[in-house]
Amino acid sequence: MSIRFRFTLALITVGVVLFGTYSVWSYRSERDDLQTAATKEIRIVGRSLETSVGHALRDQRGHDVDQLLAALETLAPNVDIHIHDPAGQPIAHSKGAELDTVVEGLAARAATARTELVSFEPTDEPARLIFAAPLVADDGTLLGSIAIARPTDDMTEDLARTRNRHIIALVAFLIATLTTGLVLGTLHVARPIGRLLEGVRHVREGDFRMRVRPGRHDEIGRLVDEFNSMIDVLEDSRAKIEREAEARSKLEEGLQRVDKLVTIGQLSAGLAHEIGSPLQVLSGRASALLDHADAEVKRQAALLVTQCDRITRVVEQLLSFGRRKAAVVGPCDLAVPVREVIDLLAGEARRRNVSLALDVGEGSRSITGDPDQLQQVTLNLVRNALHATPSGGTIHVRIERGNRRVRLRVKDSGPGIGVEAQAHLFEPFFTTRSSEGGTGLGLAVVKAIALEHKATIDVHSTPGNGAEFVVAFPEASHD
Repeated sequence: MSIRFRFTLALITVGVVLFGTYSVWSYRSERDDLQTAATKEIRIVGRSLETSVGHALRDQRGHDVDQLLAALETLAPNVDIHIHDPAGQPIAHSKGAELDTVVEGLAARAATARTELVSFEPTDEPARLIFAAPLVADDGTLLGSIAIARPTDDMTEDLARTRNRHIIALVAFLIATLTTGLVLGTLHVARPIGRLLEGVRHVREGDFRMRVRPGRHDEIGRLVDEFNSMIDVLEDSRAKIEREAEARSKLEEGLQRVDKLVTIGQLSAGLAHEIGSPLQVLSGRASALLDHADAEVKRQAALLVTQCDRITRVVEQLLSFGRRKAAVVGPCDLAVPVREVIDLLAGEARRRNVSLALDVGEGSRSITGDPDQLQQVTLNLVRNALHATPSGGTIHVRIERGNRRVRLRVKDSGPGIGVEAQAHLFEPFFTTRSSEGGTGLGLAVVKAIALEHKATIDVHSTPGNGAEFVVAFPEASHD
């Protein structure tokens, strides 16, 4: 396909998309505006009739109702009005109006619910607009109901005219764009490029005497000038070009390596700065609250200081790119880092309306581990559970002993995990929450830390029954 056709097709495609999008939006906006205006109009009329007819029925002046309907028939002959008694039986209607199940049903619902109802029937291609309202006396006694039905022919005609205008505009645009694109493409693209291609064919056959006639002052003209200049120096500079190409290739390879290192360094330093600067402020403010008179404030401040210190260590690990430090293990009560994480996430759980419970069991829960990394394991598992659990759900975190193992169990009441996804859960960058910003690194980190602690990690889940992650640590030796 030639460039002019591609260019023209691209313009037409963009125009169709823009015109189509605008036309659909405009059509729907006008339809909504017309329906809103019609709804307001019929509500005003309905409420006026509701008051007048209600007073007439209350005072048992049936002739006033007949006169009112006759007057409205003169003003709006295409509007049907139906009046029913409290039992739903028709007692009056405008001239020529015929009852149907839709009108009767809407009037009965309005009387039962004691509220106004407005409905387009049918909803996909509305042919009429129906208003129904109860007729209630001043003391609350139900006197009956009123239903008003008006055709929507005027709305349909307005929408048809709008649709036809958009179609005509789109067709005119397509014709104008096609004609303009083909003419301009032939004059300014196809012919100059054709002459240039003729010169290329001569050069390919070894005829360096061929020159393309210049005469344009645009990009194609500059291309022709450069092509002619290239022919002038091609034979003499071929060897030089080869040497320069080789040197340039080596230089580009070196620049690519340097660029990668610079990018990695800038990324690491930038992340460390963006995390470290506000972290220092947060840590300083939390440290200042350690002397607060309120014990709960001091406890929360101490928790914040502890977490800030842990994040600081994470930032330091980020800066030591490629040199991961081994876990600093020692005797550790697993309940301590787990409880700190639960306290940290309790507020988030309340905001999500999720019940977060901790059961640390009885007896020793001592293992050999790194408290910071154990907090990371708990934090990742509980946060994943929070994201998976709907409002009103529960998350149960439990620590238990058995068979010389101390197990950390995190169970949620979310939708569960499919069998196929379970096979890839601990792979780096695998995530089922990519649309929510998930990176797929949380469970991979949990797996890596578990391996460093000689622990195993398992997941138990069936779709619809939540998920449970179990990390089993070796019990600390008491020798």
